[in-house]
Amino acid sequence: MYLTESNIRDVVFKQYRYKLQAYMGVFTSLMFIQVLGVLFSISGTGSMGGSAGTFSYDVKTYSGSLVAIFTLIWAFSNGISLTTKQHRYDDFNFIATRQVSNFANVLFLATASVIAAFTGLLTTYALRLVVSQFLRTPSIAVDQLSLVEACKGLGGFFLYILLFASVGYFIGMLAQMNKIVAFLLPVLLIVVITIQAYLGGEATLIVDIGSFYVLEASFLLFAVKSVITTFFFFLLAYMLGNRLEVGV
Repeated sequence: MYLTESNIRDVVFKQYRYKLQAYMGVFTSLMFIQVLGVLFSISGTGSMGGSAGTFSYDVKTYSGSLVAIFTLIWAFSNGISLTTKQHRYDDFNFIATRQVSNFANVLFLATASVIAAFTGLLTTYALRLVVSQFLRTPSIAVDQLSLVEACKGLGGFFLYILLFASVGYFIGMLAQMNKIVAFLLPVLLIVVITIQAYLGGEATLIVDIGSFYVLEASFLLFAVKSVITTFFFFLLAYMLGNRLEVGV
């Protein structure tokens, strides 16, 4: 069936709204893992101490790093889950094409990433409240962020989440296209790391890839890197998805 541009847009948003209603379990699991991250963080994410004569001190560091890690894993796994047969068959409840399905999936993942970034930020404040009010910590030093810094942090976290979702979406689509190739990707990564460690004495591939984004001092450059990489993975997934047969 031929669809005009306006009809394609209508069907994309219909599928998008359907996914928001049908996949509420995605957001339930998000709440669960973020609460789990807070619970794991209550004991502290780092500690140090010392003494001088009769004086001694212990310092514990609390941060939302575990919440962030769990959220990124959630985004990656949900990117993969959208490519499974069950979800792809759901898309054909509508008169649609692979193009429409991919656009709706990207919109859904982007929306889920925005929600995950906001709830992730809220859980850090929840952790601060638990530590200060319920654990009765004697003395607390809190980093105070300006509005601009908080907005940058929220935006950066969103970009990280969407990046991980796009990688998961690409790998999931690749697995639907060719399961052998998808299996060989992590094997190849392990082989490269092993060879690098053997030749150079230290496996730094993952560290180098992470540093390319994490250690970027300029937020604007970081945003450009993240957006380009995310677009690249979604584009590859789109190209693979258009080659899938309905019955695959």
